[in-house]
Amino acid sequence: MAKRVSVFFCIFMVFMFVTVLRIFDVTTSTGLAETAKEQHNMKITLASTRGTVYDCKLDALVSNGADEYYAAVTPGARSAAALSTVFSGEKMDGICKMLEQGSPFAVKLPRKITAEGIDVFTVKKRYAEKQQAAHVIGYLNSNGEGAAGVERAFDSRLTDNQGKISVEYNVDAVNNLLKGEERKINDTSYLSKSGVVLTLDKTIQGIAEDAADKYLTKGAVIVARVPTCELRAVVSRPDFSPDNVAGVLSSSDAPLLNRAFSAYSVGSVFKLVTAASALESGVSPDFEYTCTGSENVDGRDFHCYNGESHGKENMEEAIANSCNTYFINLAQHIEISVLLKTAKSLGFGRTFELAPNMNSDGGELPSAGELSASARALANFSFGQGNLTATPLQVTAMVNAIASGGQFYEPSLYEGFVNDKLKYTETAEKKEGTKAISEKTAKLLMKFMKASVEHGTSVKAKPEKGGAGAKTATAQTGKYDDGVEINNSWITGFFPYENPQYVITVFSEDGVSGGSKCGPAFKAIADGIYNYENGGEGSSAQTTDN
Repeated sequence: MAKRVSVFFCIFMVFMFVTVLRIFDVTTSTGLAETAKEQHNMKITLASTRGTVYDCKLDALVSNGADEYYAAVTPGARSAAALSTVFSGEKMDGICKMLEQGSPFAVKLPRKITAEGIDVFTVKKRYAEKQQAAHVIGYLNSNGEGAAGVERAFDSRLTDNQGKISVEYNVDAVNNLLKGEERKINDTSYLSKSGVVLTLDKTIQGIAEDAADKYLTKGAVIVARVPTCELRAVVSRPDFSPDNVAGVLSSSDAPLLNRAFSAYSVGSVFKLVTAASALESGVSPDFEYTCTGSENVDGRDFHCYNGESHGKENMEEAIANSCNTYFINLAQHIEISVLLKTAKSLGFGRTFELAPNMNSDGGELPSAGELSASARALANFSFGQGNLTATPLQVTAMVNAIASGGQFYEPSLYEGFVNDKLKYTETAEKKEGTKAISEKTAKLLMKFMKASVEHGTSVKAKPEKGGAGAKTATAQTGKYDDGVEINNSWITGFFPYENPQYVITVFSEDGVSGGSKCGPAFKAIADGIYNYENGGEGSSAQTTDN
């Protein structure tokens, strides 16, 4: 009852105001009205837009959220009645006060309405409720400026020539709308169609995010195109909403951290570097070693995973079984300078500029002096432990070089800029590949990685179609939770096996083993991409963890 009385009173007051204004208009000369018209032009800005972020197929990654409604209101009995249907309580009380002042004003509506005296404009929210590629895109600060990710890296380009929606009125000296004057609507929101184009593929990004949500709690996924190492998907978990950054600032899981570009202990995926160094040094792939489950180095025993004894192995079998002691022994046959050179040529210890003002971590690579001074340090390094860290991005770049016949390409994330007609105005410089390892070495490593998928630690990663090559890792971190050491789990590989098209890296910050934790995610992503590129053909069967 009280609400109805309040709304009636509001409409009554507006009606009275309009009546008085009409009497004033009738009794006032046209000349005075013309003078008032010259005195003041009132402009109301309802919304400002920002440049769009696109994927490689010019499909928008932002500004495709829910509809938002902004209204320019001319005070009157009909506009008051219409607004009372969507607002109530204190909000309507405030609107009544604006209506009573008699000046045009702007208001955001909870839903779309139609009424005389109200112009409604629809604008897409910048971020979706579940925003794709949130860690790459980033977010805005309270002033609407880019504060992280692509929003920050390209802030000036995304705000250049930004569009606006505004309405202009001719009003008198006290901001009352002049009788008979038409409002002027200015809508340049189409300018927001200009923006930055990324290498991401929206569909592949979705496939990777679905797999991450199913199999990971804290971790990352990267999908890159072979051979250029253009990033088609970048996922970090846990996720966050760009519209509610404050809500996760105190979280112990660090949701704002982009784990795909951050450095971690890598473990056995680094055995590919040790193997490459050996092959480049002339060591035969038939080099054999008998694994008894442990190897003593300078008084310390180094063990294979779970103390498993693999027996006599060559290099292919050691990769497939992920035998630590084989690679400890193999490293004794490689010059430290060659081992470090190969690691650097494959991307370890290097920072990558993914876009202007957007760099990844470089990780840590031990020095030659450190490895020469300690046999234990070299033993750890040979299978990816010790003072070695790398990002999922670096691991992806390493495997991309293997799948590309030994050519190393720096990862890239952006393709250029387009205008509001989606025509390119600038394209990113394409980086040339550099020889990291020989083609012969690359083909041998691919063969070893295929063995890992067919009968080794990577069997749970085997796709339904096309085959793959992969390498798993379970890296000790030296960090403990309730007395239990936290392990980093990995799988990285390429598919299909013949003529590789993609590299997939899956990382779990708190995994048990790379094969069981990350392998099923690799398979789900490979199968999803195959289906995507083959019109839905192929099996959609899922692999589950043991």
